[in-house]
Amino acid sequence: MHPAPEGANDFIYTLLVYIHILSGMIAIGFNFTYVVWIQRGKRDRDTLIFALKGVKFLDDYIANPLYIIAGISGVLMILMGKAVATWLWIAIIIYGVVMLIAYVVYTPLLSRQIRLLAEKGMESPEYRQIANRSNVIGAMMGMAVIIIVALKIFEPTF
Repeated sequence: MHPAPEGANDFIYTLLVYIHILSGMIAIGFNFTYVVWIQRGKRDRDTLIFALKGVKFLDDYIANPLYIIAGISGVLMILMGKAVATWLWIAIIIYGVVMLIAYVVYTPLLSRQIRLLAEKGMESPEYRQIANRSNVIGAMMGMAVIIIVALKIFEPTF
């Protein structure tokens, strides 16, 4: 249970905790399906285009908006008086960096990957370079999210 900070409305605070955890869980779940979509799509060009467009849709319209909801609900909990320990500041900084990378780097890179695949095919050096970069950045963001979850679960003291 996540008790409300002193002076905060118990129901509203608990509702924010629920929204925060649920939106984060769903967003992370969608993110981790991207590997499956892409691996299954590698059978041929048309299937891969479909898979990458599916990943882009899930990222643009489900996962990223849910991460924003998680961030907003987290800020609202802090504004209600939630104590901000060192581990939470670290998680907030990582979250900010990941969201910046998601919107400034990964989303445009994924759009470019889809375009190159359609124009030049799976075997072109340009496509392979972008696909590899996209995979590395996606994996790094996934690891960062795992670190955020670990910080929340273990709440380490520094």
